[in-house]
Amino acid sequence: MSSLLGRIDRWLSAVEFVATGGLIVLALAIGTVQVVLRYVFNMGYPWSEEAFMLCTITAMLFAGSRAVREDKHVRVELLPLLVSPPMRRVLRIAAHFVTLALCAYFAYAGLLYVAFAYSIDTVSPASGIPDWVVYSLVPLSMGLFVVRYVMRLVLALRGEDIETAHGLPAETLAELEGRAS
Repeated sequence: MSSLLGRIDRWLSAVEFVATGGLIVLALAIGTVQVVLRYVFNMGYPWSEEAFMLCTITAMLFAGSRAVREDKHVRVELLPLLVSPPMRRVLRIAAHFVTLALCAYFAYAGLLYVAFAYSIDTVSPASGIPDWVVYSLVPLSMGLFVVRYVMRLVLALRGEDIETAHGLPAETLAELEGRAS
């Protein structure tokens, strides 16, 4: 990995790690307090359910960006397993490009929706948080996905991209590669 890509990767990895871990701990704390207040003291805060969900969802979106980095995202693997390694590389590059385009579209559409929500100035009744703040998680997370897929695409074009086989034992993958050659 080039030094610039390496620095970007380390920075994004740190952001993903801290955000995911911090938000999971925060969600756990909010959820625990919510349960204790509800079942022990017969009370609660109206914003806690929404805060719990937002922390959990945001943590998973950051974790999704990390999954892109580590090649752990869901994908269809049957066709790549049946073709030769050079053709598999072409399919991976095409998949990275298509996924990059889709994530970029989601980021753009998310920005449009955030602007719309900002213009109508709505807020969550439970927490009082402006809706545009919550909706901004979509373009933010999809922007992270875009950066990750650009990095994966650059590495794939250089022949440095990682390739993992989801759920297949190494022996089975080696056997299938032997048949495809």
